[in-house]
Amino acid sequence: MIKINRRNDLIVAASLLLAFLLWFVTFVVKPMNFWLMMSFNTLLLAAISLYGCKPEFYKPSVKDLIGGIFSGLFLYAVFWAGNELLIFLSRYMYLFENRAENISAIYANRQSLPPFLVALLLFFPIGFGEELYWRGWVQMYTAKKYNAGFAWAGTIVLYTSVHLCTGNPVLILAALTCGFYWGTLYRLTGRLWLVLFSHMIWDPLVFVIKPIM
Repeated sequence: MIKINRRNDLIVAASLLLAFLLWFVTFVVKPMNFWLMMSFNTLLLAAISLYGCKPEFYKPSVKDLIGGIFSGLFLYAVFWAGNELLIFLSRYMYLFENRAENISAIYANRQSLPPFLVALLLFFPIGFGEELYWRGWVQMYTAKKYNAGFAWAGTIVLYTSVHLCTGNPVLILAALTCGFYWGTLYRLTGRLWLVLFSHMIWDPLVFVIKPIM
């Protein structure tokens, strides 16, 4: 069982500061290839998560895999519908009028590595590491220390906030949507591997296989 103590409190707090710093460096400073930076970020956060939550990292099941695939596909459909809504708002209500530019900025890094390699990195370690950290460590630990509702809401806010440095309204909205979706899925099922598979399927699908423009 995860122990609620000052040591783990400090690990959570320090790792959150680290996550904000890593995302700022990756999206703003841009010292090296984006995908390699994100791979490094998520591997580091995954290592911290495993150090904290390893006793509760159960083996995945076929049900987790199937649920993860379908939930990833469902989230893709949500994003497709959301993009259509943004197109409508940008045309007729002058909201998100820079939608196309914002989305182009999100996809700008796709050409920096071969598509197959980008998809592979998105599957692992990026999708895996992000979910293991935010849901498997931050949300899990906070739920045990306080309560499930506080952990759910707090993790959504933190996951969204870490993307504020991008200054991209569409990306921030996407982070809010994903944080809400995966945070809720984890809260309702308690199945970490299901959420891991969902993120690992959705990432390469939306960024490489069938981008939403």
